[in-house]
Amino acid sequence: MAEGQFTYPTGKIIVFAREPVEGSVKTRLARSIGDQEALRIYQKMVNTTVGMVARSGLAELELYVSGDIEHPMFQSLADQYGIRIRSQTGKNLGERMFHALKQSLDNTSYCILIGTDCPVMTAAYLEQAFCVLGKGLDAVLGPAEDGGYVLIGASRVDISWFNGIDWGSQNVLAQSLQKLAAGKASYEQLQPLWDVDEIEDLHRWRLTS
Repeated sequence: MAEGQFTYPTGKIIVFAREPVEGSVKTRLARSIGDQEALRIYQKMVNTTVGMVARSGLAELELYVSGDIEHPMFQSLADQYGIRIRSQTGKNLGERMFHALKQSLDNTSYCILIGTDCPVMTAAYLEQAFCVLGKGLDAVLGPAEDGGYVLIGASRVDISWFNGIDWGSQNVLAQSLQKLAAGKASYEQLQPLWDVDEIEDLHRWRLTS
């Protein structure tokens, strides 16, 4: 899709994903269903998320990956949807998100970053985030029910927003909001969604899909 055909041509959507390696993805879920099935579920979630974003026509999509960017799954998505694949850089999740957002904001007005753990996310949800940023706010967060967040968007970004966060804990959202407030950043929150991390979440997803 050409840039001029996007609903938000000066925006960008980043999807974070990791190389699909058996035993290293969806490890909490794997405790209940095994590594092989957890890998299959993970691959389905990546395809679901990327496909939803690509078909939305909202903004340019870039896939930022950890691991081998030449992995067949990533190359298949790039070929199918005509998207660019980039490598994540940074020592932890916070640094990787910061660098991806900063890189995108060098040539876009605002940017949204999501992962692949929330397959119930919709294009309408992404559009709500763009609407927040379109009002001139610095940031938008999509809370997760487990205390993290499923989406972060920004029209400007500061590394302080990502420093000192206990990534993977139930304190991520609260700590991130404190960082935004300390940096005098203007922001709004969207309604909470939920990730697929445990077997109960998988059952919940299956009931909604």
